[in-house]
Amino acid sequence: MQNPIPHRWRVPVLLIGLSLVPFAATASRLIWLASADAVPDPAMTRFGGDWATLVAHILLGSMFLILAAFQYSPELRIRHRLWHRVSGRIAMIAGTLAGLSGIWLVIAYPPSSLATLVMDTLRVFFGAALAGSIALAFAAIRRSDVPAHRAWMIRAFAIAIAGSTQALVIGLWLAFSQTLTPDSATALITLGFVINITVAEWRIRAPSHIPTIQVPHRSFT
Repeated sequence: MQNPIPHRWRVPVLLIGLSLVPFAATASRLIWLASADAVPDPAMTRFGGDWATLVAHILLGSMFLILAAFQYSPELRIRHRLWHRVSGRIAMIAGTLAGLSGIWLVIAYPPSSLATLVMDTLRVFFGAALAGSIALAFAAIRRSDVPAHRAWMIRAFAIAIAGSTQALVIGLWLAFSQTLTPDSATALITLGFVINITVAEWRIRAPSHIPTIQVPHRSFT
């Protein structure tokens, strides 16, 4: 049976599909915030009604995942270079702000009931790693180093989409143990990050059949 999805859209659709768990969490959180008679959620009440940074983090993270997913289609990059540059820069800004706002959510508010020092340290580290990877990707494309730009953006996307992997491993854990403690939650959150980074590094080092795109330095000045 022929695949109904055009070839140039398959990678973006796959990546957005992998992002559905964070998107679903985003929608549920925003609906909860918009509901005047919402049932108190221990994971949310720690913010004390200060939703601005949380909403910004959710929306910016979702924007980054959507826009970044379309950057991985070689056909779209080649045929629509202006769109690629503009949407890529918007994605970089959104991803950087999502990483920094995620750090603020960890350090500026009381920890959740399942949080541990290791978990919060990891979240701060990977929030900084997300912003740092995007900064390095931007620096690479400024000097027309496309392979380095691609590698750092793959790392950034892997970090940003780690929520999907973490939800999967937590779901599998709960299916067998039916309990989640701070220690097991920390281990599973860590495992989600490790899996994504491992896959990202494997993909970066795998032989690439993507056509080389010549990027004039002046286009990014």
